[in-house]
Amino acid sequence: MEPWTFGTPWVVAFGAALVEFWWIAPAAAGAGAAGVLGVRRSRSTKARRLGVTAARLELQQARTDSITARASAKVAQAEVARVEAERAAGKATAADVHAARRALDVAARARTAAAAHIRVARARIGVERAAVPARGTDPVHLPLARTMAAHDAVAARWIEYETDAARRIAFPAMSDARVPTTAEFLRLDAEARTLRPATPRTRVSPADYTAYRGVVDRLARAFDAAEHEAWRLAGRRPDDAPPEPPTMTQRWTTTATEAITRSAEGLARAAEAAASALDAHRDRRDRPGK
Repeated sequence: MEPWTFGTPWVVAFGAALVEFWWIAPAAAGAGAAGVLGVRRSRSTKARRLGVTAARLELQQARTDSITARASAKVAQAEVARVEAERAAGKATAADVHAARRALDVAARARTAAAAHIRVARARIGVERAAVPARGTDPVHLPLARTMAAHDAVAARWIEYETDAARRIAFPAMSDARVPTTAEFLRLDAEARTLRPATPRTRVSPADYTAYRGVVDRLARAFDAAEHEAWRLAGRRPDDAPPEPPTMTQRWTTTATEAITRSAEGLARAAEAAASALDAHRDRRDRPGK
């Protein structure tokens, strides 16, 4: 049997193929890196445009709701005509007619609200488009982070009534779940905490973000309603509200201001003492016979 040498034909062929296709491994690695970069860039774009995508979904849902509301209003209107005809024939009572007209009024209000929701959704798309951050923007300015910050702001306002003894005594309704407005706020607060993502960098779908943002919007309005009702029940005016405790920044600012003031006063006294000593020295020097 002939020994394997570098001159063996299959070895030569393998070496020629290796030389010819040496670029495959680097190209594959480059393609993989480009793929990773492409995925990251796609994720970044989705995160930056999450608000726009969610607003479009909201508009689509608003249009669907409007179609349903218009259909319900037409059915309610036909029902009123039917009941009125039966009333004329003695087959329905005045109470039946009243109930049908009341249902028509409710359906008409729902149709109007659905049309208004479409206008709001269209306006929100424009707002979200204008608010799309540039690529490379700090994540705190992304749509999800902004919504989570709005959620935290509402929570902070409510915590003030829970932790500040003066506010808790002055406005007990803010902690009383028997008050309807407070109960609604607490319900929405629990729902918002359930839908809240773990971090501002968490990947969420546009549908989940739309649901979370909608609850946060309703939560803010519910807090305003609960706060207004608590103040009304307490018989208090905004000017009578207990003073808010100073924040850590405010306390440090006050301390620094006082220190600077004391330092300035000390420097002024030292300057005055030095000026007085200099004047006394000059007086002694200018006296005759000295």
